[in-house]
Amino acid sequence: MTIDPPFDPLMERLQQAVAPDYRVEHRIGEGGMGVVYRAHEVLMNRGAAIKVLRPELATAEGAQAFLREAQMMGSVRHKNVVVIYRPGEGKGLQFYIMELVNGSTLERRLEAGPIPRAEVVRIGSDLLYGLQEIHRLGFVHRDIKPSNVFALSDVALISDFGIAQPRTDQPDERDDRRGTPDYMAPEQINGGPITPRTDIYSLGVVLYEAVSGRQFHEQGDNVDWSRIPSDLARVLRRAVAKLPEDRWPDAAAFRRGLERKRPLIPPRVLAFVAAAVLVVVAILVRGVLHPACTFATPGAPVVTLPRIDYAGPPEHAPTAVELLCMVRKDLRAHVNFGDSTPRSLIIQAGITVAGEDVRLKVTGGIPASEFHVSLEQWQTLGDSLAYQIVLGIWADRSPLAPSLPVRALPHTYEGLVRFLKAEQLVAEEQWDLAYGAYVDVEKTDSTCWICSWRITEIERWRGHEPDPDRVRRVLLHADSLPLLYRDVIRAAQLPIQPRLDTLRAAAESSREFFLGWFQLGDELFHRGPLVGRRRAEAIAPLERAARLRPDFGPAWEHLAWVATAEGDSAAAAQSLDSLERTSSAGDTFSLELRGLLNVGFAWRFLPESAAIRVTQREVSRPGTASSADLGAGPRLLPTFDVPRGAIALGQMLAASPTRDLRRSGLVAQTLGALALGHLEDSRNFAGQLNAVAPEADVGLFTAQLQAALAVLDSGSVSVADAREGLRPWVAGGEVEPLLHDRALWMSALLDRRATMRPGAPFALQLLLSADSLAAAGHPRAALLLLDNVDVDAAARRFDPFYRTIVHLRRADWRARIGDTEGARAELRWHEHNDVVGLPTDRPQAAEVDWAFGTLARWRRARLLDRVGRSERGDACEAYAAVVRNWMHAPAPYGARADTARARAVELHCPASR
Repeated sequence: MTIDPPFDPLMERLQQAVAPDYRVEHRIGEGGMGVVYRAHEVLMNRGAAIKVLRPELATAEGAQAFLREAQMMGSVRHKNVVVIYRPGEGKGLQFYIMELVNGSTLERRLEAGPIPRAEVVRIGSDLLYGLQEIHRLGFVHRDIKPSNVFALSDVALISDFGIAQPRTDQPDERDDRRGTPDYMAPEQINGGPITPRTDIYSLGVVLYEAVSGRQFHEQGDNVDWSRIPSDLARVLRRAVAKLPEDRWPDAAAFRRGLERKRPLIPPRVLAFVAAAVLVVVAILVRGVLHPACTFATPGAPVVTLPRIDYAGPPEHAPTAVELLCMVRKDLRAHVNFGDSTPRSLIIQAGITVAGEDVRLKVTGGIPASEFHVSLEQWQTLGDSLAYQIVLGIWADRSPLAPSLPVRALPHTYEGLVRFLKAEQLVAEEQWDLAYGAYVDVEKTDSTCWICSWRITEIERWRGHEPDPDRVRRVLLHADSLPLLYRDVIRAAQLPIQPRLDTLRAAAESSREFFLGWFQLGDELFHRGPLVGRRRAEAIAPLERAARLRPDFGPAWEHLAWVATAEGDSAAAAQSLDSLERTSSAGDTFSLELRGLLNVGFAWRFLPESAAIRVTQREVSRPGTASSADLGAGPRLLPTFDVPRGAIALGQMLAASPTRDLRRSGLVAQTLGALALGHLEDSRNFAGQLNAVAPEADVGLFTAQLQAALAVLDSGSVSVADAREGLRPWVAGGEVEPLLHDRALWMSALLDRRATMRPGAPFALQLLLSADSLAAAGHPRAALLLLDNVDVDAAARRFDPFYRTIVHLRRADWRARIGDTEGARAELRWHEHNDVVGLPTDRPQAAEVDWAFGTLARWRRARLLDRVGRSERGDACEAYAAVVRNWMHAPAPYGARADTARARAVELHCPASR
């Protein structure tokens, strides 16, 4: 007679939630948070395990913790960690599907008694490899115990991340002391900081029980180590030290200690071979290196570490030899060890053993330092020496100046090595790889708060909004830096003008402060024109940064961009050549950026036929055509002052089968045609854009474009036509509130009235009030009214036309009160390069600014032309741009180009660039 298994309602609900993809078979385990079932994945014909959150714990907090476990497990891809495939929910259940491990847990294995030493070492080594990956990603498992370890015949795996959390450096304010008491570290029990050493303690207990067959904590303070081989006992005793700082510093060091082979020569025999050992040491002293610990890595820096001098009892003399080989082995991917050369870092090291105390002293080309450990911990000196060597290399090679204090850097060897790699990637202008590398360091070593700063800087350079939590972390630690660095870091939180003033003061206070000059040039290039500074002002600080650090690719990249926009072909070509020499540009984003620089240069300085060939070549490069960033290309070309290039590349994309690329291409053509004065072409492109992207906000944008022309350039578009274009959005009905407000605001500007609905964005209402005041003959009052408005924020948040209209209106009001200098500064705003991310989606405020740039130059030229000869140079520059962009345009823009050409001749302007 067969007996049916008891009915399991949870299993039935789970089956309904995962059908038809999975067939749930039976329950195989359970824990505090969830129940685990064996299942079969139908499509892949493979077994799987499904962990489901207990229904009684499915509160918001419980579901969040369960999802966090799935996310943490999902981020780990390692052969010694159970792999999660995907999370899911259904039928009111939260669950995730993971790898099915066919084998028993270590807890089940231990029911048969102790495990042989060699197998325990293998299991421990596998688990420590898994912990290395978990800790590298910034997590602490917190519940390492035999039931959470699978011990198979060929591999051991870590499972169950139910109470895992990011590492902490402060006591746990949540008083979260969950875990299994028999395996919890003292700081976990007492609510102290949770770090990777917490897991090291738990695994030490697990391995002790595996090899001894005895419970660890039931023995109290009198743990019996007599049944464990002395070398293994020494390793495990350090792992379970009560104080975290007395344990192995990380999983890698614990693993190396565990894997170290037992000496083949018994200790009592070592005395007889001491003389021979000393001969070996003497050979090392003369600089003859043992072949087994000599490595060569192409391109790595050269370090001369010929020996580690030894002083102490003969029986410990092998310590110096082994330590030297350990360091060489650990650093083999980063350092070449060889004879002293003019380019090598020369290091002297000495080790002294006195009783149970071991002292390592390091001097030479790295910061002098001294380390003390006990005799049983001497292997940890390898990490200390490796760290100091990498620190010396960093001081010589990092793009950051060497004055950055050590306390701002990662505190572990692995973290420092990764940091140095990230720094080099920045210097090579490999932005995607550098960003990923810094994030990797941040996860590997949470002490590296300077990595957080570098991440926010890359995000800012790429136009992304930095993570507020990361910014707070940076500002919290900024006081630990020298004043110059502190100023540079905090400047990013200031409004644009104080930011520029702070950066200039920092750069000028130390003429060799490379980073200060680069940051100043970067800020002037991207945002200086928004406060009336000339884009060309960025050239001098960027050139100084490039002279101080010729190997720093971003300085040359910025110089090439500015020089191209300013029409200096020689400087642009030289910067591109320098960029090519110093930077390999290996990642996709950097290659695309390099291609954009080449296309911008071609359209600025080469004949149109040649520029088209360059554009086609760059677009057809492998990987570019399929890149998600390709749509940004034509929309960024106006920053080089080449609207014709924007139209040409836009036409290439408008033929793409991909809707997003077609949309981007048509946005570029619509705005490029406006910059060239071809209004009918701009309207036609806008009509095609509406057909390709029939979204409401795109339709309103194209209607606003015509209305803005009617507002800003009287006669170019009739007010009646502009008002009719806005009518569907003004009428309201199903229109989104912000779109309705934008249409009302633009319509009010057309009619010179200051009325909008109550609750409309205050910045929009304020501009209408200011406009009415100016129309009534009070331009000073109008200017005062807008003094406290954050124009840039309003443009991003409310209306992409806001900033353009504000600057052109204020320029007019300043001219009316005789403030020529103020008007000129207002009319430079469009030279900026301040975008939010890459412009591949809806049109941005920055793109509107660039499209109206030719109109702004026309106004600036006419304004300065009336002032007199003192402003002739600036007027000539503006007239040249008007001629270049409007010379083939229909009326009224073509006629203005003719006027500009005639006035340039009368003013004896130099040949335009």
